[in-house]
Amino acid sequence: MPTAGAGPRPDQECVTVDDAISCRRSVRHYVPNAIPEEVIRALVDLARHAPSSMDGQPCHFIVIRDRAACRQLADIKQRHCPPDKRSYPCDFLADAPVIIAVCVECERSHDRALENGVLASAFLLLAAASRGLGTVYLTAQRQGDGALADEIRALLALPAGIDPITLIPLGYPAANPHSKELRDIDTILHYERFDAI
Repeated sequence: MPTAGAGPRPDQECVTVDDAISCRRSVRHYVPNAIPEEVIRALVDLARHAPSSMDGQPCHFIVIRDRAACRQLADIKQRHCPPDKRSYPCDFLADAPVIIAVCVECERSHDRALENGVLASAFLLLAAASRGLGTVYLTAQRQGDGALADEIRALLALPAGIDPITLIPLGYPAANPHSKELRDIDTILHYERFDAI
Protein backbone atom coordinates (compact mmCIF):
# COMPACT_ATOMS: atom_id res chain seq x y z
CA MET A 1 0.00 0.00 0.00
CA PRO A 2 1.46 3.42 -0.92
CA THR A 3 2.54 5.65 1.93
CA ALA A 4 0.57 8.83 2.52
CA GLY A 5 1.86 11.57 0.27
CA ALA A 6 3.46 9.25 -2.30
CA GLY A 7 2.07 9.37 -5.83
CA PRO A 8 1.51 6.33 -8.05
CA ARG A 9 4.05 5.28 -10.62
CA PRO A 10 2.80 5.08 -14.23
CA ASP A 11 2.83 1.27 -13.94
CA GLN A 12 1.13 1.21 -10.53
CA GLU A 13 -2.58 1.18 -9.76
CA CYS A 14 -4.14 2.27 -6.49
CA VAL A 15 -6.44 -0.46 -5.30
CA THR A 16 -8.55 1.02 -2.49
CA VAL A 17 -10.55 4.21 -2.09
CA ASP A 18 -8.05 5.36 0.53
CA ASP A 19 -5.20 4.77 -1.93
CA ALA A 20 -6.98 6.60 -4.74
CA ILE A 21 -7.60 9.62 -2.51
CA SER A 22 -4.09 9.76 -1.08
CA CYS A 23 -2.36 8.90 -4.40
CA ARG A 24 -4.21 11.35 -6.63
CA ARG A 25 -2.06 14.19 -7.95
CA SER A 26 -2.56 16.84 -10.59
CA VAL A 27 -0.71 15.54 -13.64
CA ARG A 28 -0.12 17.70 -16.73
CA HIS A 29 2.36 15.60 -18.72
CA TYR A 30 1.43 12.25 -20.23
CA VAL A 31 3.03 9.50 -22.27
CA PRO A 32 1.36 9.17 -25.69
CA ASN A 33 -0.14 5.73 -24.94
CA ALA A 34 -3.79 5.33 -25.89
CA ILE A 35 -6.30 4.70 -23.13
CA PRO A 36 -8.41 1.61 -23.91
CA GLU A 37 -12.11 2.21 -24.53
CA GLU A 38 -13.07 -0.22 -21.77
CA VAL A 39 -11.07 1.83 -19.26
CA ILE A 40 -12.82 5.05 -20.30
CA ARG A 41 -16.22 3.37 -20.04
CA ALA A 42 -15.33 2.04 -16.58
CA LEU A 43 -14.31 5.55 -15.42
CA VAL A 44 -17.53 7.12 -16.69
CA ASP A 45 -19.53 4.27 -15.17
CA LEU A 46 -18.03 5.10 -11.76
CA ALA A 47 -18.42 8.87 -12.22
CA ARG A 48 -22.14 8.51 -12.90
CA HIS A 49 -22.52 7.11 -9.37
CA ALA A 50 -21.73 10.56 -7.95
CA PRO A 51 -24.49 12.13 -5.89
CA SER A 52 -26.66 14.70 -7.64
CA SER A 53 -29.34 17.08 -6.45
CA MET A 54 -32.64 15.22 -6.00
CA ASP A 55 -31.00 12.29 -7.83
CA GLY A 56 -31.45 14.15 -11.11
CA GLN A 57 -28.43 12.37 -12.65
CA PRO A 58 -27.85 15.33 -15.01
CA CYS A 59 -24.28 14.59 -16.08
CA HIS A 60 -23.08 13.85 -19.59
CA PHE A 61 -19.48 12.93 -20.42
CA ILE A 62 -17.95 13.87 -23.77
CA VAL A 63 -14.79 11.91 -24.62
CA ILE A 64 -12.46 13.98 -26.82
CA ARG A 65 -9.55 12.33 -28.61
CA ASP A 66 -9.40 14.39 -31.79
CA ARG A 67 -6.04 16.22 -31.84
CA ALA A 68 -7.47 19.39 -33.41
CA ALA A 69 -10.24 19.57 -30.80
CA CYS A 70 -7.74 19.04 -27.96
CA ARG A 71 -5.61 21.87 -29.40
CA GLN A 72 -8.67 24.13 -29.62
CA LEU A 73 -9.59 23.38 -26.00
CA ALA A 74 -6.03 24.27 -24.97
CA ASP A 75 -6.28 27.55 -26.87
CA ILE A 76 -9.68 28.38 -25.35
CA LYS A 77 -8.43 27.72 -21.83
CA GLN A 78 -5.27 29.79 -22.43
CA ARG A 79 -7.30 32.74 -23.75
CA HIS A 80 -9.50 32.76 -20.66
CA CYS A 81 -6.80 32.07 -18.09
CA PRO A 82 -6.91 34.67 -15.31
CA PRO A 83 -3.62 36.54 -14.72
CA ASP A 84 -3.04 34.96 -11.29
CA LYS A 85 -3.11 31.45 -12.79
CA ARG A 86 -0.82 31.97 -15.78
CA SER A 87 1.94 30.01 -14.04
CA TYR A 88 -0.23 26.95 -14.77
CA PRO A 89 -0.65 27.10 -18.57
CA CYS A 90 -3.13 24.78 -20.28
CA ASP A 91 -1.15 24.09 -23.44
CA PHE A 92 -0.62 20.50 -22.24
CA LEU A 93 -4.25 19.78 -23.16
CA ALA A 94 -3.17 19.56 -26.78
CA ASP A 95 -1.08 16.47 -25.93
CA ALA A 96 -3.49 14.73 -23.55
CA PRO A 97 -4.49 11.33 -24.99
CA VAL A 98 -8.09 11.98 -23.87
CA ILE A 99 -10.05 14.89 -22.47
CA ILE A 100 -13.41 14.25 -20.84
CA ALA A 101 -15.76 17.21 -20.73
CA VAL A 102 -18.18 16.84 -17.84
CA CYS A 103 -21.44 18.57 -18.75
CA VAL A 104 -24.85 18.82 -17.11
CA GLU A 105 -28.46 19.01 -18.19
CA CYS A 106 -29.74 22.15 -16.52
CA GLU A 107 -33.34 20.90 -16.25
CA ARG A 108 -32.24 17.81 -14.34
CA SER A 109 -29.85 19.76 -12.08
CA HIS A 110 -32.43 21.33 -9.76
CA ASP A 111 -30.48 24.62 -9.58
CA ARG A 112 -27.29 22.74 -8.66
CA ALA A 113 -25.61 22.36 -12.06
CA LEU A 114 -22.14 23.38 -10.85
CA GLU A 115 -22.23 21.18 -7.75
CA ASN A 116 -23.54 18.17 -9.70
CA GLY A 117 -20.81 18.50 -12.32
CA VAL A 118 -18.04 19.02 -9.77
CA LEU A 119 -19.08 15.95 -7.76
CA ALA A 120 -19.08 13.77 -10.89
CA SER A 121 -15.68 15.21 -11.83
CA ALA A 122 -14.28 14.33 -8.39
CA PHE A 123 -15.48 10.75 -8.78
CA LEU A 124 -13.88 10.68 -12.24
CA LEU A 125 -10.55 11.94 -10.84
CA LEU A 126 -10.52 9.25 -8.15
CA ALA A 127 -11.56 6.49 -10.54
CA ALA A 128 -8.69 7.51 -12.86
CA ALA A 129 -6.20 7.53 -9.97
CA SER A 130 -7.33 4.02 -9.00
CA ARG A 131 -6.21 2.85 -12.45
CA GLY A 132 -2.83 4.59 -12.48
CA LEU A 133 -4.02 7.39 -14.78
CA GLY A 134 -2.96 11.00 -14.37
CA THR A 135 -5.52 13.80 -14.44
CA VAL A 136 -5.97 17.40 -13.44
CA TYR A 137 -9.15 19.31 -12.62
CA LEU A 138 -9.87 22.16 -15.03
CA THR A 139 -12.98 24.29 -14.97
CA ALA A 140 -15.06 24.93 -18.08
CA GLN A 141 -16.79 27.86 -16.37
CA ARG A 142 -15.49 31.08 -14.92
CA GLN A 143 -17.56 33.53 -12.93
CA GLY A 144 -17.72 36.81 -14.80
CA ASP A 145 -16.47 35.24 -18.04
CA GLY A 146 -19.37 33.54 -19.82
CA ALA A 147 -17.31 33.39 -23.02
CA LEU A 148 -15.22 30.49 -21.67
CA ALA A 149 -18.26 28.19 -21.39
CA ASP A 150 -19.73 29.59 -24.61
CA GLU A 151 -16.61 28.75 -26.64
CA ILE A 152 -16.43 25.25 -25.17
CA ARG A 153 -20.17 24.81 -25.78
CA ALA A 154 -19.75 25.80 -29.43
CA LEU A 155 -16.70 23.57 -29.99
CA LEU A 156 -18.43 20.52 -28.50
CA ALA A 157 -21.79 21.29 -30.20
CA LEU A 158 -23.65 21.22 -26.90
CA PRO A 159 -27.39 21.69 -27.32
CA ALA A 160 -29.34 24.34 -25.43
CA GLY A 161 -29.78 23.39 -21.80
CA ILE A 162 -26.49 21.48 -21.56
CA ASP A 163 -23.66 23.33 -19.80
CA PRO A 164 -19.96 22.40 -19.70
CA ILE A 165 -18.69 22.25 -16.12
CA THR A 166 -15.18 20.77 -16.19
CA LEU A 167 -12.48 19.44 -18.50
CA ILE A 168 -10.63 16.38 -17.22
CA PRO A 169 -7.57 15.37 -19.28
CA LEU A 170 -6.53 11.73 -18.93
CA GLY A 171 -3.23 10.01 -19.60
CA TYR A 172 -0.59 7.78 -18.13
CA PRO A 173 1.83 10.09 -16.26
CA ALA A 174 5.08 10.88 -18.06
CA ALA A 175 6.88 11.12 -14.71
CA ASN A 176 6.30 10.24 -11.10
CA PRO A 177 4.09 12.94 -9.58
CA HIS A 178 5.78 14.73 -6.71
CA SER A 179 4.60 14.08 -3.17
CA LYS A 180 2.11 16.52 -1.73
CA GLU A 181 2.74 18.53 1.41
CA LEU A 182 -0.49 18.76 3.36
CA ARG A 183 -1.39 21.27 6.04
CA ASP A 184 -1.23 19.81 9.53
CA ILE A 185 -4.61 18.26 10.35
CA ASP A 186 -4.70 19.99 13.74
CA THR A 187 -4.72 23.38 12.00
CA ILE A 188 -7.88 22.57 10.00
CA LEU A 189 -9.87 20.19 12.22
CA HIS A 190 -12.47 21.83 14.46
CA TYR A 191 -15.19 20.47 16.72
CA GLU A 192 -18.57 22.10 17.29
CA ARG A 193 -17.33 25.64 16.46
CA PHE A 194 -14.51 27.10 14.45
CA ASP A 195 -12.93 28.77 17.48
CA ALA A 196 -13.19 25.73 19.76
CA ILE A 197 -9.82 24.53 21.06
